[in-house]
Amino acid sequence: MPTWNVGQTLAAAMPKFEKTFKDQVFDETVILNWMKNNGGIETKDGGASYIQVPLMHAKGTSEWFAGTDTLNVAPVDTLDAAQYYWRNLNASITITLEDELNNTGKEQIVDLLDAKIMQAKLTIADNLNESIYTGTGAEARPRIVGLQTLVDTGTVGGIAGGTYADWQAYEENTATALTIAQIKTARNTINQGKGGSPVKFMVTTQTLFEKYESLLTPTYQMDPLVKSKEAQRLGDVGFTALAYAGVPVVFDEAVPSGEWYFLNSENLKLYVHSMANNKMTEANSPVDQHVTTRHIVMRCALGTNRRKSLGKLTAKTAS
Repeated sequence: MPTWNVGQTLAAAMPKFEKTFKDQVFDETVILNWMKNNGGIETKDGGASYIQVPLMHAKGTSEWFAGTDTLNVAPVDTLDAAQYYWRNLNASITITLEDELNNTGKEQIVDLLDAKIMQAKLTIADNLNESIYTGTGAEARPRIVGLQTLVDTGTVGGIAGGTYADWQAYEENTATALTIAQIKTARNTINQGKGGSPVKFMVTTQTLFEKYESLLTPTYQMDPLVKSKEAQRLGDVGFTALAYAGVPVVFDEAVPSGEWYFLNSENLKLYVHSMANNKMTEANSPVDQHVTTRHIVMRCALGTNRRKSLGKLTAKTAS
C-alpha cells in the first residue's frame, strides 16, 4: 500500500488552490461578493507603503468667453489625490506531525487539506469583512481604514474633511427610529454633484433590515421600479436581499449597531496588491516543533476617490 505524504500533497495542491482561493474569499460575505461582482475590487502594483488614488471632483476653472476676452489662468487650490496605506492580512495552514501520522491515506489527506484550506479562507474573509466596517488603521496591528472612518467627515486619506467640504460624506445621525424618509433623503443627497456615481448598494444591521422590511407595503414591494437585478443575484447566491428604488438592501452582522451605509463601487474600492493577492508562501518548519506551516498573505487597502458619493445613517433604531 502506498504511503501518502501530507507535505508533498499540500505542495502539489497549492498551485491549483491559489487560482481559486483568491476568488472564493470574495464570495464569502455580502459586501465582498457585491464588490467583486460590480467592479469594486482592483488589483494594483505598489512599490510604496501606500496607494495614491486620484480624486473625482469638478472644482476647476471654467468660464464663457467671446472673441479676445481675457481668460482666467490662475491655478486653483484643489485636492488631487488621497493616500491609503497598504495593510497586511495573514492566515496560516499548519500541519503537525500528528496530523500526518493520523492521515496516511490519500482520501484522508485530501479531506484534511480541504478542511485546513476552508478554515483559512473563512478566517481571511471574516477578518477582512469586519475590518471593512470598523478598521481604523491605528490599531496595534494596523487594519485597513473601514467604512466608519471613510464614510465620515474627519481626516482620511491624508485629507482633512474639516478643511475641505468636498471631502465629507453624508451623515444623518439623529437618534430616532428608521424611516423611509431618512433613506430617501440620504440617497437623493448623495446622488447629487459631478464626478460621482449614484447609490448602488445599501448595507445595514439585521435589526434595521427587518425594520425596513416592516415599513414596506405590499404595493411598494410589487412595484417594478423598486425591484433590483443585483438584489435578485445576491439572493440567488445565498444572501437575503430587499431593494429600495432599484438599489439592493442587505444586512451584515459586522455592521455596527444603528448604522446604514449607502455605497457604490465606482467611488469605493478595495485595492489588492498584485504580488500579495492571497499569495501562498513556501512551507517552513521551526527547528523546535514537528509542524509545517504555509502562510496566505493579502496586502490591501480600502479607499474612496469621492467621499461625497458615500453616506450613512447612524444612531438608528427599530422603534
